[in-house]
Amino acid sequence: MVKSTQSISSSNKSLIAIFLLILTTVLWGTSFILTKNITEDVPIFLYMGVRFAIAFLGFAPLFFHLKNLNKKTLLMSLFTGMIYFFGYAIQTYGLQTTTAGKAGFVTGLSAIIVPFFAWFGFKKLLNKRIWIAVALSVAGMAFLLLEGERGIILGDLIVLVSAFFWAFFIIYTDKYVPLVDIYSYSMIQMAVISSASFISSLLLGESYASLSFSPSFWGVMVYMGIGVMTLTILFQNWSQQYQGPTQTAIIFTLEPVFAALFGFIIGNEILSLFGWLGCGLIFIAIIITVLK
Repeated sequence: MVKSTQSISSSNKSLIAIFLLILTTVLWGTSFILTKNITEDVPIFLYMGVRFAIAFLGFAPLFFHLKNLNKKTLLMSLFTGMIYFFGYAIQTYGLQTTTAGKAGFVTGLSAIIVPFFAWFGFKKLLNKRIWIAVALSVAGMAFLLLEGERGIILGDLIVLVSAFFWAFFIIYTDKYVPLVDIYSYSMIQMAVISSASFISSLLLGESYASLSFSPSFWGVMVYMGIGVMTLTILFQNWSQQYQGPTQTAIIFTLEPVFAALFGFIIGNEILSLFGWLGCGLIFIAIIITVLK
């Protein structure tokens, strides 16, 4: 009976993890067009510094977890925080010369990179179901990448570089979260990203005069900091205790779907028939991965 109860509990946590990872992709999907719009006026590293500082403050109710901070947690969160910093900085730079929808898709290529990194680096075997899902994701992403008249542009290739950082972030998150207190681990990540961003901003001499004092601007920044970062980093770090890196990566292929959707709603970016076909293939890949 105890074994059965534990099995049910584990199954419930796995389902909750799937739901939280999908919700994470929805929140991330909104961030592409908002980031693209904000960084037209606010320098990239200044924007990142402010956003991740707000994300760190969003953890205020959980600051008491910092008492669990130790050298191991500090080093792991420093390492993954810097991976996130480079990934996000490169992705944001690429967003300047491509659409939010296409940037979301190219970022989603981490879903293809992850299983092979996990296979070669950590000897994690892949079953046939995962191979089929990855193949469908590749096809779906190809349709999305070919969407539009401009084809592949410099911004797409720059964002592609960030996909490798996201793949590493997913893999090392999977490796580290069972070993640390995820709350203090997540807080230090936010502090590392914000600090690295402000240091980069100062070194590059970015202008702080571009910061707006309007309530609408800070409303969006609070949403981007707490809604899109504080919550999603908690969701991801907790969920990856119950979902493997390859399954997580496939679920994250939903991100370009939502990026394209919100790019249309907020930025009037329109997907063609090829784009929607790509979205459909990605959904099928996710269903194959998360349903047994």
